[in-house]
Amino acid sequence: MNLLRRSRPLSAVATAPLVGMCGCLVLAAAPLFPKVAGWAGVLLLLSGAARLYMNRRAARLPSLPLKVALFGLGAGGIAITYGSMVGIEPGLSILLVLVALKLIETNGERDFQVLALLGYFLALCTLFFSQDLLLWLYVGAVFVLITAMLVRFHRGPGAGTLRRSVLLSGTMLLQAVPIIALLFVFFPRTSLFLRFPFGASLLGARGMSDRLSPGSVSALAMNEEIAFRADFPDGNAPPISQMYWRGLVLWRGAGLTWVNRPPLPLERRLGQLAGPAIRQRISLQPHGGRWIFALDRPMGDHPKFNFMPGGYFERSKPVLTTFHYEVVSQPENRETTLLADQQQAALAPATNPSPKVQALVKSWTTGAANEREVVERALRHFHEEKFSYSLQPGTYGANALDEFLFERRTGFCEHYAAAFATLMRVAGIPSRVVLGYHGGELNGLGNYVIIRQSDAHAWAEVWIKDTGWLRVDPTEVIAPDRISSGLASFLQTRADGADNAAGANSEAALGLREMMRELRMAWDSINYQWDLRVLNFDEDNQRSFLATIGFGDERWLEALAWAAAGIALALIGIALWLRRSGRPRLDEASRWWERFCGTLAAAGVRRETWEGPVRFGERAAAEVGEHRAEILRVAEVYARLRYAPEPPPVQELAAAVRGLPPLRTRR
Repeated sequence: MNLLRRSRPLSAVATAPLVGMCGCLVLAAAPLFPKVAGWAGVLLLLSGAARLYMNRRAARLPSLPLKVALFGLGAGGIAITYGSMVGIEPGLSILLVLVALKLIETNGERDFQVLALLGYFLALCTLFFSQDLLLWLYVGAVFVLITAMLVRFHRGPGAGTLRRSVLLSGTMLLQAVPIIALLFVFFPRTSLFLRFPFGASLLGARGMSDRLSPGSVSALAMNEEIAFRADFPDGNAPPISQMYWRGLVLWRGAGLTWVNRPPLPLERRLGQLAGPAIRQRISLQPHGGRWIFALDRPMGDHPKFNFMPGGYFERSKPVLTTFHYEVVSQPENRETTLLADQQQAALAPATNPSPKVQALVKSWTTGAANEREVVERALRHFHEEKFSYSLQPGTYGANALDEFLFERRTGFCEHYAAAFATLMRVAGIPSRVVLGYHGGELNGLGNYVIIRQSDAHAWAEVWIKDTGWLRVDPTEVIAPDRISSGLASFLQTRADGADNAAGANSEAALGLREMMRELRMAWDSINYQWDLRVLNFDEDNQRSFLATIGFGDERWLEALAWAAAGIALALIGIALWLRRSGRPRLDEASRWWERFCGTLAAAGVRRETWEGPVRFGERAAAEVGEHRAEILRVAEVYARLRYAPEPPPVQELAAAVRGLPPLRTRR
């Protein structure tokens, strides 16, 4: 029985800091709840409630066997939920289980400190999923609150109000800012630095696929997540309607379904691009693929990327973190020669066409003077036969191409691009499908373009003799407003039309919508600069910055020495400030009393620490001899200020001290 009691100690943690720490742990874990097993978050909440219940008087904490059993149940639950213990989501779920168990057994100074460290780590785990500035600010606020609970715990009953603990915690963290800034600039880092190298697929990121099928692009139409941002350092950005962001090229198709290229050698550009060179700086969000986006058409020979068949860039590694790069594009294609292997791939039968498809294509090719006329006839067909543009065209059966062309005649951009490229191959014209984005949203505050997943687009390219690869976008024929104004504006126009019909589009509503848009753009501009200037401050940027201030590669050790000296000076400054701020501040009455004691000390009469004001005044008057009344008057007024039920104004003490003549002791 005694052994059992020793294994179940009494609760001995103050309630106030324990309640605060439970709240902090919930705040730290809250952004993780959608990413982990739902029951793991519930377990953390129940553990906090149970520990607070056990904090009542004479309550005992759970025994070791019970805690081991709870851990076993938690681990088994994770294995059942995910089928594995390996991975980000299972790992975070295990972490929540361990934090919950630690919360139950917390019962002393060391346990409370460990709990605070776990809270810090939980808050940082949130950054695995997003590097948004708002999330960084949230994590910083959680850090302040956890530190405040530590302050409250160690100060005990005399900690004062919660506000006082939070202010002290914030002050402590602000004192570390100079050191953080010096380490940020000078501390050697890897290329990732603040970014976490987790795969986009593991984090549940949604983006463009390397396979085109009905619904693959329209599924992204309502996804407002940012795909990438782009700015133009030379200021020669094309109009939004002309921004075709080239992603990857599909060479193999079957009706409305197209997949990535067949094995082809790396692109060897035989023709030339023309027109103004447009330089772009792009901040690409992780999408899990290797392809890199650039304005149509990117120039080859990039030092970091492979130039792939079809004229697009690809990295050697998947894009798993936010990736910044610079590319140059030229808008006019002047290719005149098609490589034999690419011609063979671009003419490979996309499908076994039905008789109706063959008849349709034959009606275009009969009597056509050249390939360009065939293309024009095909586009005219899509326009005159009343094809429609829809985000929800429905599902298609096994014979999707015929169903689309001759029955339903409704689809999204992927339907038209895939169908057009297929029809061109039936006509004997080399063709391929390009996946990328079109348009974007201009942020005038930051002077850059935001391209969202909803801007995903697909178009076709055909080979025209003596012209080269020609971009053909059937969507421009079906829904010209979609291309001229972008998908967001196109959908908004439709919504406004419906609102006008219902009488809901008032001037006040339009003004509110515009104000919200401006606020959203302002925040995005701030967040973009945070990503560009802070999160992207990697090894290359650090070396470039150090070189601009005179620390090249050969002076790296000198830069580290300066950093160490700066940190040392910052620590000394903080120590001096703490020493000064730690001294008790005197009120006005105490300052006048100290001045009086200093005057007497100069005359040779020093006050002992044990002497009260009246006793000291009497002794000083006796030793000085002259001006006895003035000395006793100061002591009497100060004593009344400190101890009388109705103290006199402090100005009376000031007048008495100022009225003292020069003093000297008896010889």
